[in-house]
Amino acid sequence: MSRPGPFFRKEGFPLTTNEKIAALRAAAKAAGADGVILMTSDPHSGEYLPAHYCSLTHFSGFTGENATLVVTGSGSALWVDGRFYVQADKQLAGTEIQSMHAGAAGVPTVEAYLKAKAGAGQTYLTDGSCMPTKVFEQYRDALAACGATLKSADVVSPLWADERPALPDTPCFLLSREQTGATPAEKLNAVRAQLQKAGATALAVTQLDCVGWLLNLRAHDLPCTPLAIAYAFVTMEHCTLFLAPGRLCADDEAVLAAEGVEIRPYDALLDFVRGLTGKETVLIAPEATNYDLYAALTANPALTVLPGVDPITALKGVKNEVELANLRECHVRDGVAMVRFEMDLEKALAEGKSLRECDIDTMLHRRRAEQPGFDEESFETIAAYGPNAAMMHYQAKPGADSAIEPKGFLLVDCGGQYDCGTTDITRTYPMGPLTENERLYYTWTLQSHIGVAQAIWLDYCTGFALDSFARGPLWKHKINYRCGTGHSVGFMSSVHEGPQSLRPNNPVVFRPGMTITDEPGVYETDEVGIRIENELVCVDKGENQYGHWLGFEPMTFVPIDLSPVVVDELTRSEIDWINAYHKTVYDVLSPRLTDEERSWLAAKTAPIAR
Repeated sequence: MSRPGPFFRKEGFPLTTNEKIAALRAAAKAAGADGVILMTSDPHSGEYLPAHYCSLTHFSGFTGENATLVVTGSGSALWVDGRFYVQADKQLAGTEIQSMHAGAAGVPTVEAYLKAKAGAGQTYLTDGSCMPTKVFEQYRDALAACGATLKSADVVSPLWADERPALPDTPCFLLSREQTGATPAEKLNAVRAQLQKAGATALAVTQLDCVGWLLNLRAHDLPCTPLAIAYAFVTMEHCTLFLAPGRLCADDEAVLAAEGVEIRPYDALLDFVRGLTGKETVLIAPEATNYDLYAALTANPALTVLPGVDPITALKGVKNEVELANLRECHVRDGVAMVRFEMDLEKALAEGKSLRECDIDTMLHRRRAEQPGFDEESFETIAAYGPNAAMMHYQAKPGADSAIEPKGFLLVDCGGQYDCGTTDITRTYPMGPLTENERLYYTWTLQSHIGVAQAIWLDYCTGFALDSFARGPLWKHKINYRCGTGHSVGFMSSVHEGPQSLRPNNPVVFRPGMTITDEPGVYETDEVGIRIENELVCVDKGENQYGHWLGFEPMTFVPIDLSPVVVDELTRSEIDWINAYHKTVYDVLSPRLTDEERSWLAAKTAPIAR
């Protein structure tokens, strides 16, 4: 089908970004509106989206996460957080879209921008099925302040219909109790206990990782994230799973039925909610519940909506002993793969082979695929050479990737999905001679990493408090990174998981069993990017007259390259930590390595001293 009016293009000549923005503007006008708002979101408020919901990318050309696009009658702007400043500037260059660095000095918020651009009587449109209620209300209130309105309406689908990917429908499967440590029925009981404490009788489960955790449900609907496109609705007596028909085998459907779970079609949720007649107090998380679902809940007089926190996020954030044992095993397998990859890389460099960034992904995949239980990568590998690494989420593409030269750094951020867990690791490797600045940046990054790894704290500390353990060594040199220090990692789930994180605005108190990444970095635009990342688990450190103490233990077992380190910059305590960590790495991995590999690892983990 050809596109109407000035947006027609012959086959093989796609619309430019500016033409797509113009089409959005025209569609809004045709609907009697004055502007459009798009987000990188889906009905489940996900971070990683199926291609079907990547409308912001389609219309703007920006491929990163956590962005908002506003199109008015006379202009357009796209907001990104600190991880994507450089990427957005490059991808939006030459378009009409203004790149907005959210949080930077002098840059207005989306709300402030709307107040400045909108006028009395104007209407803005957004797809309420793909915008969290909390965000919808923020934008609605900002527009209301200047006499404008925000309405839920999908103007994207008609413009994208010819090219839009279908919703994924990969086969679903259930994890066993031996993998997860708990059955769906046991998890439902835990959730219902939390609902009682919150004064609720029902829960709308919207986030895919929460649905997956609750029912031990997995699929391959998302890239690198083994989750299924589904909802769940939990009451004190029933649990309903909303999933497209035919995606579960008969045996797994029977297992869920025996656990008290009814299955209905995925697209039946809104009608189900509208048809509820029994009195229920429904707990929702406004930041995770799309506005169209919220509107359906509030429109039903039998239902009382209780905004709050989805109790599943806290429950899945603390890994049980079975999950932790499985996670430790998957990290050992991943460590073996990383050792073999590093040896492959060193051999290729020694032989003078020509390598490009995309070759790194191929080399990594080969070694992970050799490991038992490996399924897929846990995210697209970030292999960034030299200045490219200053973009935190840089993605090399075939034909547009950089050659790796015998100098500077190569940053490799990667991970795997296994049948026993999920991994996430970053190492930064010297490719040849380094500048003095590069060596210092690397050393300070390592010190920041160690600051978190060896932290001891009282059990009331939050991610906000612990984040500063990492920043101190870099702040000492007036260097900062525009992102959090770490995030939780799911169990055979999303590599980015809540509720805990190490970042300046996280209020979650750490508890034993919580996992977290420790990944400070230095990102100097057009110069260098350095990151060192391990996954840690929060553990009990005892009690005394001052209270209950907690700390971290490593779950990642991969050597850290020490050749770039300026040893004189390190304290005695930091040297001791490095040596103890490397001894653990050797002790854990060596039984699974060949003699040659053990010899290599012994050299990489040899103690250092001043």
